[in-house]
Amino acid sequence: MPTDPGHAPAACPLRTRAAWGTLDQATVLATGSDAIRFVDNFVTASVGAVGVGGGTEAFVTDARGWVIALVTILRTDAGLTIVASPGLGDRLRDHFEHYHIREAVDLTDATSDIHSLIVAGPEAATVMASLVPPATTLPTAGLGHTAVVIAGHAASVVCVMDQGADGFWIRGEPAAIDAISRALAAAGVPQTTQADLEAARIAAGYPAAIDIPEKSLPQELGRDARAISFTKGCYLGQETVARLDALGHANRRLAIIALATDHPPVCPTPIRDGEHEVGTLTSSCETAPSGTAIGLGIVHAKALESTSLTVGDAPARVIAVPPSRNHQP
Repeated sequence: MPTDPGHAPAACPLRTRAAWGTLDQATVLATGSDAIRFVDNFVTASVGAVGVGGGTEAFVTDARGWVIALVTILRTDAGLTIVASPGLGDRLRDHFEHYHIREAVDLTDATSDIHSLIVAGPEAATVMASLVPPATTLPTAGLGHTAVVIAGHAASVVCVMDQGADGFWIRGEPAAIDAISRALAAAGVPQTTQADLEAARIAAGYPAAIDIPEKSLPQELGRDARAISFTKGCYLGQETVARLDALGHANRRLAIIALATDHPPVCPTPIRDGEHEVGTLTSSCETAPSGTAIGLGIVHAKALESTSLTVGDAPARVIAVPPSRNHQP
């Protein structure tokens, strides 16, 4: 289905101080003595190398190496928390269960049981420090996470970087997240809009599910350094991923695209190079304070440096291609 374009206001507290906003995330829990080993067989990252309190991005791939989802995996004492774009909880759980035979692992779609919000911006750490007890040590490494108490409720805090607005996810039971939201509002922390968060995500080049079309390969999406290990053991789809790495390049790449218009187009919409369709714009938003539009889309490599791209009636140009090599260990 088409996505509505974001429309970010000029005065965005995410850029100047700190703000909080609600997040829509799918959550799958993998628990049990075989949870780490089992999930490691189906993702591109080296989950086994992640310690408790740490995390990694990863692609979940099918047997042909095509991307099912880009996920964030957090290692806990109980196993793994797998966070994905909304609507993917059932699909991920069912995908893992399809291969589940005798392993001691329980797979649960916990989306309705775990809600999330984000505190982000240059002053996010200061805001978070004011919410937790004085002895609490907040995570500072990307995807590091710890248990906290905020507004009398237990929650988990995750340090997030390079996925959009940098700051902290706060995740917990719905009642806890509601109470923490009220505490943030009472403390005078402004609430950001979904359009602001979407604009930050697009500007960071982080693909949501809508930006990952069918039959996409991991290296096309520019998250190799964060989400792919080329030294771990075998996993579903590894042969295709390794073959593409040996070739040294992907034929298509996710790109951040500037549009010469102040009206972000409804997506998906074709990206053209002259008369030829060379890609699809899948997300778009207005940038602030300039008021021009940017978007994300997968573009054929041969067109990445073209000076004649258009989206609809608007001239367009690639302004950034997320880096794709620099692999995980």
